[in-house]
Amino acid sequence: MENLLKIEKQIRAGNDISYEDYQKLRAYREYINDLEEELHGLRNGTRSLEFALRSAGQSLAIVVGHTQNSPGASGTSPINQSEYPWNKDLATKIKQECQNRGVESKIFYRDGIGISGAYKQVKSWGAACVMELHFNAFNGSARGTETLYDADTNSGSKSWANRLQQSMLDVLGTKDRGLKERDPGDRGYKSVSSVNIPSALIEPFFGDNTADAQIGHSSKDDLAAALAAAAAGQLNVS
Repeated sequence: MENLLKIEKQIRAGNDISYEDYQKLRAYREYINDLEEELHGLRNGTRSLEFALRSAGQSLAIVVGHTQNSPGASGTSPINQSEYPWNKDLATKIKQECQNRGVESKIFYRDGIGISGAYKQVKSWGAACVMELHFNAFNGSARGTETLYDADTNSGSKSWANRLQQSMLDVLGTKDRGLKERDPGDRGYKSVSSVNIPSALIEPFFGDNTADAQIGHSSKDDLAAALAAAAAGQLNVS
């Protein structure tokens, strides 16, 4: 709360804020949105159910970031969509590319169950690694690719995050913003620390940057193929 009050003071004074402070704002918003999503699911009888069918073992879980009620950052033209619908489509493309490569995969959603509910399903299904799909936003000028992870929960998360980061950079050719390790309270921490398997949250581009949005839009199929190939490499599926 102290950080939030400091940020509020800067904005009320008519000052811009740093990317780091903007991420703190997004972390607070994510926390509230996630609680609201769980409450919405509770009131509507939605629960995080255990999966009767389990994966064969060497499998990829694809988590779609955000929800229909809280769809995340908005992408400018030619994306013209928020994170949630754009990444629902990307998830479907990744799953198809995984099937083409003989990689078992499953798509998971946070709707009605929040982050914790989605990752309970990931754990129950028995995934060997997980990627959560997002795209970034800040001030319309920032651009590039970054990947979030937490090595404290699973020591293999950093190498998995690096594999995904390099795969995205090879396709998108954007600025390399590097790997971002998450700590409690950071945006994305709950996602990358919920299960003890290699976990990463990808931010391929900035959806509010015109140049990045164009790259993301035109390279979507190639991005899906690159992420599926990264999973195949991670899972040693030839």
